[in-house]
Amino acid sequence: MKCQYCGTENADDAKFCAACGKPVTGQEEANDETEVAAEAAETPETAEKPETNEKTQKKKNSGNRKTKLMIILICVAAVIIFLAGFMIMRARKTINLDKYVSFESTGYEGSGDVYAQIDWQKVEKKYGSRLSLTKEFKEQYGIGADSVSPVDVLQSFISVEVESDSNLSNNDKVKYKWNINKEYSQYVKCRLKYKDGSYKVKGLEEVKSFDAFKDLDVKFNGTEPSGYVTWDYKGSGLTAADFQCEDYETLKNGDKIKIYLDKSKADEYSANFGKIPEKWEKEYTVKGLNYYITKSSELDDETLKEMQEQAEEEYHNHMDQHWGNYESLESLTYMGDYLLSSKEKNGNALYLVYHVKVRDAYSNGSESYDQVNDVYWFICYQDVLADGEGNLIVDISDYRTPKNKFTIRTDVKDQSMTDMLWKYYGYQTLDDLYKNVVTANESDYNHDDNVDASK
Repeated sequence: MKCQYCGTENADDAKFCAACGKPVTGQEEANDETEVAAEAAETPETAEKPETNEKTQKKKNSGNRKTKLMIILICVAAVIIFLAGFMIMRARKTINLDKYVSFESTGYEGSGDVYAQIDWQKVEKKYGSRLSLTKEFKEQYGIGADSVSPVDVLQSFISVEVESDSNLSNNDKVKYKWNINKEYSQYVKCRLKYKDGSYKVKGLEEVKSFDAFKDLDVKFNGTEPSGYVTWDYKGSGLTAADFQCEDYETLKNGDKIKIYLDKSKADEYSANFGKIPEKWEKEYTVKGLNYYITKSSELDDETLKEMQEQAEEEYHNHMDQHWGNYESLESLTYMGDYLLSSKEKNGNALYLVYHVKVRDAYSNGSESYDQVNDVYWFICYQDVLADGEGNLIVDISDYRTPKNKFTIRTDVKDQSMTDMLWKYYGYQTLDDLYKNVVTANESDYNHDDNVDASK
């Protein structure tokens, strides 16, 4: 039956429209308005039916919406629960290494050490059952993989390093860093969390100190540049063998050297003496070594006088042994010196130079020769030293004289009818002596010239 108000098809026995709620009748009753009105008057409850059906429909629609919302909320909650579970499972396999590193300070204030260590037992206790080995590890190690703990495998890939771990005091800050071999992920199913940081030193024992170098007797010996150092300990507890020095030889005056104690023995000193050195090394300036003089001005008058006396005695002895009746000494004059010093600073030579005037006179009855000739002669002293206070050290008995000879020839015949001649050790001119003594050695020696050529 079609509703006369909205056109909706309804069941034949329907009294009200399912869509609009208004009463429906047969076609034959459609025009009988009086009957409809009377029917409506007789049954007032029926007049309220359309409103009741409309409310029912609204309730149904509201219920549908609530159902859909509930389904959506349930789906969202399921997703959240899934993600939360995933994150929890992931977190259960993420190891925060920073929670398991600890630091140990050992030793004494000023000489302490710091060591870092990972508490793998705690890691095993918390994560041992959560972690698993990878398929790759199991394939590589076969049956033996079943007896291996994933935490044990991790240990071979992880370490922590303290950058400065010795000679420390309380409140010093030392940096540490993690050394992680990323290949661990090929064998163990887990993630690692870590961060490099720093540690403030604490817990080092306070210990008394003493001056270990107060009773150390240090001496410098020898001649530069080959000097050397020795020492002896006059105090108690320590011995000379406790002290060390790396640059103990090939020394020169003015060099700086360090004598030191082994800092690793701080615990030993503290245990044995109840104290440790207040300083572990001390710098010394090399002094007091003998050295080769390089300037004539370093010669003192007394030593120079002894050398000159030795030179003149030597020349007179030479005259007595080698001169004949036809020659005589007119004068033996000291002219000064040439001081040659090695460029390597490992030697010197002092040449005292003399101008000798010799009268050569001979006559055969018919002709004669009488003339004063010049001889330039030297005496050389090797290794003229000065001690640490500037006092000269020289062995005046150790010297040499010229091996060079020159000849003075004449036209006067001697008894054998040969030309009369004289031979002298030395040089005929000062230039000849200079070239042989100084110029010939300039490549290896510096020289200080103090010869008065006018003498």
